[in-house]
Amino acid sequence: MYKAVTPLASLLLSLLFLVSSANAAENSLKQVQQQLDDFKQSELAMFAPQTIDRANALVGAAMLAKDQLKREESKSAVVLATAKLAEAKQTATAFKRRFNDLILLRDDAKSIAEIVASPGQSSGYISPTQILKPARDALMQAISSHEQGQLNQTQAYADKAQKLFTQIISDAIPQLTEITASVVGKAANSGAKQYAPKIYQRSKKKLAELRNFMDGLSQVMPSRPVDGLYLAREAKHMSEQVKLWRKKTGSHEQIVLAQRSLKLKLANALHISSATNPMLTEIEGKDLLAALEKANRDLADERTAHKQTIALLKKQAAEELQRQLSLQTESMTLTQQQRMSTIKDAYRAKLERGQAQLEKETFETKRQAKLHKLFKKNEASVLVNLDGSLLIRLSGLQFAPGRSKVDAKYYDMLERLKQAMAIYQDRSLSIEGHTDNLGEVKPNQQLSLKRAEAVRDFLISSGADSSRLKALGYGEVRPIASNDFPQGRAMNRRIDVVIQTGK
Repeated sequence: MYKAVTPLASLLLSLLFLVSSANAAENSLKQVQQQLDDFKQSELAMFAPQTIDRANALVGAAMLAKDQLKREESKSAVVLATAKLAEAKQTATAFKRRFNDLILLRDDAKSIAEIVASPGQSSGYISPTQILKPARDALMQAISSHEQGQLNQTQAYADKAQKLFTQIISDAIPQLTEITASVVGKAANSGAKQYAPKIYQRSKKKLAELRNFMDGLSQVMPSRPVDGLYLAREAKHMSEQVKLWRKKTGSHEQIVLAQRSLKLKLANALHISSATNPMLTEIEGKDLLAALEKANRDLADERTAHKQTIALLKKQAAEELQRQLSLQTESMTLTQQQRMSTIKDAYRAKLERGQAQLEKETFETKRQAKLHKLFKKNEASVLVNLDGSLLIRLSGLQFAPGRSKVDAKYYDMLERLKQAMAIYQDRSLSIEGHTDNLGEVKPNQQLSLKRAEAVRDFLISSGADSSRLKALGYGEVRPIASNDFPQGRAMNRRIDVVIQTGK
């Protein structure tokens, strides 16, 4: 039989729902934080540093909102952080895919620079490390331009980096050839021809490539030029090791047991059922290969699922944004209707109050007319808000990038702003600074505050009443136009002066 839910039971259910929702949001935040930390530790992270910083800031905002019990704000920040992390991964992967040859060239240049600059080696060339630094700087500039979508500039910096890395390798090849030839000779003397023939022959082939390029017999720079040196070292080491094994009785058994032990560790890591004693366990290589292939397939499936999750989160974020916009539109429509109704009622009451009230409103109209005449069209625009406050948007007041000093050419305009204070001497003023979204959030907020304070300080120094003035810095959080275009960003970099409503 159906039983009605009591008020107490309904309250308990509501509390349980809120607790579970809070736990889910916290878990999601922890997951995003962990994913972000993991990505920052990966090789790809260096190819999207600015986007990672944005994702990190959003995670911080989500944590702050959670601490302040603002669940919806925290949830929205988590969604944005997830999307930004996905953008960082996509940007980094795209850069590595497009400039993979450049990255390999960088690795070659770094390795060869370390070899020719090692203690005991002399070189008649400019120090490779002196060229390595500007080459790395050019690569980082290419990465930064790629993040900002400046493809032509990205290619220009990449070409510069490639030229410098190539110069390092080309200049160092004579010395590298000499060092490699010396180590190849030592490998031969150690018996590498007999005990490590494949590695030794490969090192000789790489050495021949270096000599052909150095002598002009080949115009193609050898790929992985340091491999010849590394192979020669390995051939020497292996031949010495083989000779050592031949001297020791039972060494072949040790080799077999060492291989079995390694295979056993791999089997355990891949969750292949096997014995635990390496002396009694022989695992087939094909079984290890099959397990690795399965692990790769599982990883690919997991990545696909992750991409689907990201796509779903983006869709949910878009739907949530649309829902919020719809709610705001409905709320604004209702508010406007209520305000229109209030205005009509006020107007009706004004007629009833008679001539005295009419004269009062005529006085306000005259004040607003005086205010409009103070500024030229390209200097400022004056708007009247529904609550009776007035907004003076100083579109003609501009600051140098990253600066907060007021240029002397704006003094006359600010003097007229002081006249506006005299017209509305019964009201206080708020001076609000705003920026676009280029740069970090906190420095933008600090810069906007300093610019607002600079305007306030000028008015005070000109004789304005400091008790009527308040400076506020909103940074990038209150845009009036899209930051995706230069014109919109220019509109967002502004000073607004709000003449508050009278008491």
